Amino acid sequence: VIRHTQFANYFLVVWDIIDFARRSQILYGVRGSAAASVALYCLGITDIDPLEYRLVFERFLHLERKEMPDIDMDFQDDRRDEVLHYVIGRYGSNNVAQIITFGTMAAKASLRDVGRGMGMSHGDVDRIARMVPLKSRTLEAAMKANQDLSNAYQKEEQVRILVDNAMGLEGIVHHVSTHPAGVLIADEPLADTVPLQRPPKGDENSPVMMTQYSMDPVAKLGLLKMDFLGLTALAILDHTVKLLDETQGIRINISELPLDDEKTFQLLSSGKTTEVFQLESAGMQRYIRELQPSTLGDIAAMIALYRPGPMEHVDTFIGAKHGKIPITNPHESLKELLDETYGVIVYQDQVLLILQSFAGYSLGEADTVRKAMGKKIPSLMIQEREKFIQGAQSQGFDPEIATQIFDLIEPFAGYAFNKAHSVSYALISYWTAYFKTHYPHEYMAEALNSRLDHPERVVTTINECFKLKIPVLPPDINHSGALFTIDQDPDDQNPDGKTSIRVGLSAVKNVTEIAVRPIVLERQANGPYESIEDFCRRADVSALNRRALESLIKAGALEVLGPRGSMLSVTDQIMSNAQTESKIRNSAQTSLFDAMDSGNQKTMRTVDMTGEDADPEEKAKWERELIGVSRSHNPLRELAQLDMGDKVTSLDQIEEDLVGKPMTLLGQISSVRERYTKDQKKFITITLELLGGTIEAVIWPDALERITENPNDWDSGTIVMASGRLRDRSGQYSLHCEEIAEYSASITPGPRKTARKAAIKPPSKSPKKRNTKSPGRTEKTLNDDEEPTREGIRTAAPPLAGVVLRITESEDQPQDASLLREAVLILLRNPGMEPVYLEIQTPDGPVMMEMPTINTNYSTELTEELQQILGPDTVSLK
Repeated sequence: VIRHTQFANYFLVVWDIIDFARRSQILYGVRGSAAASVALYCLGITDIDPLEYRLVFERFLHLERKEMPDIDMDFQDDRRDEVLHYVIGRYGSNNVAQIITFGTMAAKASLRDVGRGMGMSHGDVDRIARMVPLKSRTLEAAMKANQDLSNAYQKEEQVRILVDNAMGLEGIVHHVSTHPAGVLIADEPLADTVPLQRPPKGDENSPVMMTQYSMDPVAKLGLLKMDFLGLTALAILDHTVKLLDETQGIRINISELPLDDEKTFQLLSSGKTTEVFQLESAGMQRYIRELQPSTLGDIAAMIALYRPGPMEHVDTFIGAKHGKIPITNPHESLKELLDETYGVIVYQDQVLLILQSFAGYSLGEADTVRKAMGKKIPSLMIQEREKFIQGAQSQGFDPEIATQIFDLIEPFAGYAFNKAHSVSYALISYWTAYFKTHYPHEYMAEALNSRLDHPERVVTTINECFKLKIPVLPPDINHSGALFTIDQDPDDQNPDGKTSIRVGLSAVKNVTEIAVRPIVLERQANGPYESIEDFCRRADVSALNRRALESLIKAGALEVLGPRGSMLSVTDQIMSNAQTESKIRNSAQTSLFDAMDSGNQKTMRTVDMTGEDADPEEKAKWERELIGVSRSHNPLRELAQLDMGDKVTSLDQIEEDLVGKPMTLLGQISSVRERYTKDQKKFITITLELLGGTIEAVIWPDALERITENPNDWDSGTIVMASGRLRDRSGQYSLHCEEIAEYSASITPGPRKTARKAAIKPPSKSPKKRNTKSPGRTEKTLNDDEEPTREGIRTAAPPLAGVVLRITESEDQPQDASLLREAVLILLRNPGMEPVYLEIQTPDGPVMMEMPTINTNYSTELTEELQQILGPDTVSLK
């Protein structure tokens, strides 16, 4: 097939590039259907054995295919440029180019650009831009989704002019950039075939030209288009392997790792997959924990299923694997094809094999049909349906069964996943999980180094270290490297000298690796800095500016040399002294004192640090601002030493048996973000820092309307009390917040006064006494062992917490019973953790009743559905 399609040269070009990567020890992988090729496997281009995983070659290349097959390559992202430079040197700078992409003006961008043109202040424009929901692609859709934006448009003339002008710019090309992966390689100068241009601003020094045609027109020209994608996960793996070799003498060949390691699959089954490739999202963590994967094939299937379309079959796949759902095949003849995925069609390869075995297609023809199904052209689908039914009849199958099978595979062909791609990525997922399991300190340190350009990811990864019980120590001029490092030096935060991760100096905001690398090298060569004068005398600060020095001081990196607050007041003098000494050293001059006295006299004025130090709260605020988390001082530690009653101040107080129960958290705000539900209602997520890590508190739209304080007014570091119910999302706990308020000393620690604000201890299992009280009635006490009333619904007092349905008793009892049955059916369709209570308004007064066998999942959608039956204001969460 390769010879007939004349793609042998293409294969050999790819082999040449991969051979360079292998010789240069650049970690790489191959994406897409190319992993299904035995030829590529034998050439050493891919590491996946297509026969072992039953990958279909025709999904990659077949005689009916006219266009060039894609062989997409992933390289560790910090060395992708080396591969590109090799290709230029090998095939000529005139024959290689990167592909252009066009950035268009989206809703927010057009608002901001027009606002600048109108001379509006940044604050005024930002206020309007923030009203555009994330999922609204146009300003017209944004105004429909957000009433605040619509009101501003109607009432404020300047806003109306701003929005009208911005609408005229939406969709217009705003800038050009280089495609992150696309590269053209030709055997003749590309200028003869495609228009070229210099790279955009910022890449002017790149030796590679850029096409003026985007990806699709380039493909239509028939040019050899290749994907060189930089993959961060591969860089993390490569650096971890090298770190283990350097620090422990452990040499690991990733491609030789066992693929059946029990501890690795235990980690995956726990759902603790932060920093595990492709398995990091909250939803994926939940599903991977439910799946309990035991093979690489399980991981590949989950990667394929966790996408729009196939996701609806995830629960079936998991249930069938564990025997909770019977495995059903569309037809007995397809049992062997679908055994590995428990009767669920997961991969495009399975669609091809079904077409082959059921209707007699060649696999090449089957791939052509798969593409036609994906395009969903009605006339084409009618033809293919008839052809499939005829083919199935010739194989001895009934036309009715054939029609059913075609209807089944038609939607799958459009969104099912390429199995070769899934298996390739599953392998990288497994590798990252293996290193996180067996070498967590080294792996997490390198993961942190890979996130330096993404501060939010750094904070997430540091919090994951806390969960793994890996100490993360603050930056220190005498211990830190330029990057995150492994540190075993005992200190106040790590008195036992356990292996820890030390925050790197360049992890401090505003500080670059280039600026601090010479400072670290000097310390490693000549010992720790003994004083601030010693630092000024020895440190090379030629690449360190005042802002960076100030950030290092605020983050506590120089605290070993003096108090932060005092040092901050003399930053200019420190900078001046250090720069003067650097110039003297670099010009090979000696100071007057050195010439007069060989006894190492001081060559500068003594730095006077007699001013007051900053208070602990100020230091904590600086640390959160500059490294994302507070490591030296946390007021929560002081609060935790007090009797805070049942309030949770530490992450280790939150356990699985508390899920679904009410609790109150006392924590520091790390970040506040506005988001929108599917129906474009605003809700707020707050990241709360507790002792030992962070937790997310979510204020849903209905709760947001009741909360009097505006969370957006709170700064990072504000201490708040948040009350609600604990939820578990794939091992990631979150609080569904019902009340939140800024904490102050006037709030007395101890039990909350109202039942709704009472906290995390589970209700006592001893018999509960409940009261009913109504006007004109004597109070009556009921025990749980008394006879239930009203057909199994027992009478109860106002609930501690739960969903309350308010029903007014009418004279039409059959109608009342019918409404109640409908409400119960809705509750049963929405199972969850919330207990359900009925508050029935009778002629004698209100009666509170508990429904002991029904728990539900409270949501806005559930409320709306129930209120359509019961009427407005009849459903609430206590």
